[in-house]
Amino acid sequence: MNLADTLVYADIRQLHQLASIYNLECNRNSKHELIQSLHNRLTSAAFFQDLHKGLNWEEKRFLLPIIYERKKEYTREALLSRARKAYCEKIEHNEHEELLHKALERGWLFRMQKQFAPTFTMPEDLRHRFREIFVKEVRALAYGNYTKPDLYRDDTYVMAHDLQKFLLYVQTHRVPLSKEGVMYRKQQQKMMELMSVRENLTDGKEWRFGYGRRFRDYPDRLALLYDFAHYRQWLSEREEELVLTDEGMRQVACQEQGREERAERLVEFWLLSYKKAIPSIESLWKLVACVCEAEWLEEESLICALRNWVLPFYYDSQEAVIRRRLLAMMVHLGLLRRGMFPEGKVVYSLTSWGKSLLDTR
Repeated sequence: MNLADTLVYADIRQLHQLASIYNLECNRNSKHELIQSLHNRLTSAAFFQDLHKGLNWEEKRFLLPIIYERKKEYTREALLSRARKAYCEKIEHNEHEELLHKALERGWLFRMQKQFAPTFTMPEDLRHRFREIFVKEVRALAYGNYTKPDLYRDDTYVMAHDLQKFLLYVQTHRVPLSKEGVMYRKQQQKMMELMSVRENLTDGKEWRFGYGRRFRDYPDRLALLYDFAHYRQWLSEREEELVLTDEGMRQVACQEQGREERAERLVEFWLLSYKKAIPSIESLWKLVACVCEAEWLEEESLICALRNWVLPFYYDSQEAVIRRRLLAMMVHLGLLRRGMFPEGKVVYSLTSWGKSLLDTR
């Protein structure tokens, strides 16, 4: 629902509170006049300019998932959970509850009367305006207007293609596993040589956890491919040997059929695997996609512009989360193109497939 419809069904007590907060001059005993006055105020350009200037980073991180999620209605508990995750440090007192209270007090969210329990929603037109101001903010901080680089990577469908190569390798080779259930380095190296993107094997010197089942054992991209195939039950770690299941055999027989669907499923699995470490990843990739949609943006300035939108995760700083877990994986998954200029400057822009995926979500 847009704001006009939301105001009709919203809790009347909240409407009166909003009228008091914004000092509206209207007949508050007339619901029609009250709704009209609130609609004019909450959709005015001046309101959003003042709102944007006054938002702190906790409030921005709280709002970001809400404005990009498919979900339209929330329970109080769900919103409080999002509010907790918006804070860098341990929450003191009831800051998360105060954040939710402010969102209702200022008209960012509305309490809807339901038969059994109240639910909360953000009107669709307000959601759209929040997206606009957040994208505009990040773009303003990131250096853009680069010409198309002579050298750039567009990995659209490449990861789906390498998934097929991975499954075919397991089908045609004996792949022994260690007692810990890990492929030996020699097997990993041979498998990597067949793929379009080669990664350095893990050396055991880096703490690796939080981004998937086998993330600690394999390089980032290979770990996602492996975990995806295992999650879909195409692989079986049986008696210290990696083998294909019957369903895995059928996937190999499909060859290149359905590569776009596989590519989309890989994106969904990436979001699922990384969500524990980066709770707002589903909204963050959409923010990055919107920011990079119109132009090529320079890597370092983009990281700087996004730094406060993410939180560090144990050994991963905010910069590492953006560079390695977000931008690099979006390139691998075919959502972003990665270009390079002769002086070594790295730039990103949204791929055509990334744009089509963004438009459907």
